[in-house]
Amino acid sequence: MVKKKGPSMVSKSNELVQSFTANKNADFILNPISYTHIRGNFSLAQTNLMIAIIAQLQDRIKEQLMIGEGTSLFKPEDFQGNLLNFEIPLKELGVSPKKYGELEAACEALLHVDMAYKRYDEKEKVEYNVKQNIFHKIEFPTSEFNSEGERVAYKSGQRRKGVIKLQIVDESAREILNLRKGYTRHLRRIADLCRSPRTPRLYIYLSAWRKMGGCKVNYIDLKEFFGVLRFSNDHRRIIENKYLKYGAFHRDVLDPVEREMRKLAEEGKVEFYFEYAPVYPIGVTRGDPESISFKIIEGKLGKAQNHENYRSRLHSKLITRYSLQPNEWAKLEPLIWDGVDLDDELKRIDRLIEEKQPDNIHAYATAVLFDWLQQHQRPNEPEFDYAEEIKMPLERPYVAEAYRKKWNWWMERCKERLGEEFYSRYMTCCDLWAVRDKKVFCAVPNQFVRDQWENRIAEVSSYFYTAFGPERQFVYTYEDLNKYAPLPES
Repeated sequence: MVKKKGPSMVSKSNELVQSFTANKNADFILNPISYTHIRGNFSLAQTNLMIAIIAQLQDRIKEQLMIGEGTSLFKPEDFQGNLLNFEIPLKELGVSPKKYGELEAACEALLHVDMAYKRYDEKEKVEYNVKQNIFHKIEFPTSEFNSEGERVAYKSGQRRKGVIKLQIVDESAREILNLRKGYTRHLRRIADLCRSPRTPRLYIYLSAWRKMGGCKVNYIDLKEFFGVLRFSNDHRRIIENKYLKYGAFHRDVLDPVEREMRKLAEEGKVEFYFEYAPVYPIGVTRGDPESISFKIIEGKLGKAQNHENYRSRLHSKLITRYSLQPNEWAKLEPLIWDGVDLDDELKRIDRLIEEKQPDNIHAYATAVLFDWLQQHQRPNEPEFDYAEEIKMPLERPYVAEAYRKKWNWWMERCKERLGEEFYSRYMTCCDLWAVRDKKVFCAVPNQFVRDQWENRIAEVSSYFYTAFGPERQFVYTYEDLNKYAPLPES
């Protein structure tokens, strides 16, 4: 049986952690979901330009998120007539002057690329498929004069001013550049890292699903997203389909992206990679699938990022609670491992402080917490087993109340750590099935749900061993809980 190792701690001195910490603000941007869902066949240069537009809106996006009101990033005065204007320095695109000609050609081609997006009508409560080019105009300003105002005879006749001017139609700007559907966070320079023009697009799309561990995308929608399938303006007829068979699509489109993402993740250049699988209707095993299931897997940079975020949250919590000093945090930090549950211990420290009334609260809290962490270092955790078919009794086995309480406690920790959305979607349909010898069996309805657990369980495995003990082994079993009557309340 294939084994999956438990989570490993990323050292503070890890090069990736340090790299992420130093560049977390500069390298990552916030991108509206609506904007990432624009469909079309874009080159790397065109994708880079699309990202550069969003990079210019970072202050507005952050301001809007802080206010928490409305959905539009723009005010009426931002528009000239029905057009929204952008001016992007060429240096922000990471293009050398020698390749300005290629960039200009890519921009000209972008004006002729059919783009598609969904528009929701608030009054009619109807979603429309919109097909149009969102750009009204793209210009490369030129001049016969240098920066000192002197006329210069350039080889090409005129000198580019080092900026691109873009105009987006009002309707398109308001629809795709808004936060109504949320936002995702991704690397700013992703297009510069990739060779395949489709890699940065799928990377950005999947970034929105990273916390969920994956997603399922309709097959036709995915082909349309990449611009290899185009509909008529009324979205009733297919007018172009570059890949008639699924075998060609996954060979030429998905496989190259999967390989490049995996390579970049292994090199520590992106946070995650993915695996995918076709999803067919019941009883069908070939031909075009209904959808594609993507499983997101954290890479070196992603694990380092999660590690750093976890420690930062804990650090802030201790500062707020006890006014912890930098030297005190430096003493505690080496003992803190990802997933350690401090809630009960911090409540105990609060009670001790109230009883003893120490003169120096932060020093006292540091000393007590230091002793506790020394006694509760990460155990040598056993490995999690992948799902297996296990013959169980026809009736649902009885689970002792003590084990049920342990399970419920673990589920509460999972809900807190993984979030309400993941818990409701993927964990409420599963349950403790049985405890046999040293194995704890978890009933999952199907492989897809199990895959979602597998992708996130490393984050909460320490809680499992806290509840059931380090000698216990976690095992999945496929069971449809709807076939059985609910267990009686304890």
